Amino acid sequence: MPDPFLEARAFLAGLDPDWARHIEAVGPCLHQAKPAREPCEALVRAIAYQQLHARAGDAILGRFLGLYGQTFPSPEQILATDFEPLRACGFSAGKIATLRGIAEATLSGVVPDYQTARAMDDEALIERLTRLRGIGRWTVEMLLIYSLERLDILPADDFG
Repeated sequence: MPDPFLEARAFLAGLDPDWARHIEAVGPCLHQAKPAREPCEALVRAIAYQQLHARAGDAILGRFLGLYGQTFPSPEQILATDFEPLRACGFSAGKIATLRGIAEATLSGVVPDYQTARAMDDEALIERLTRLRGIGRWTVEMLLIYSLERLDILPADDFG
């Protein structure tokens, strides 16, 4: 099976000489998807990194996972965790409310499981998940790219 990144490179380089020069200068795509990551986990991880440098997000996520023995917690575990330990991880009050909202929405079925999300149309998933507090289009696009391996997503609002 051909590498989708190679296919994408060939397609974009064939569009025009400017794309070809840009692709040659940048080099191969180094994005690494984490397929089969449940949407709840992907959204929580994205929240840890929202509007932060990657190192800060890494530190917050590391402390968060440390609360649960370095394994990703279930929605029930997130909801059972008091505010202060989450705050000590580095999450703001707003992000803690978002984490709890994601956990509740997962338990109620608003945040779909992996197989359901895979079967959903991009825009339908974006529309469904952006109804949650603190979840914007960028956050769902990160889920689409990194967990669902949708390689045709271009997060136009990502200034990073």
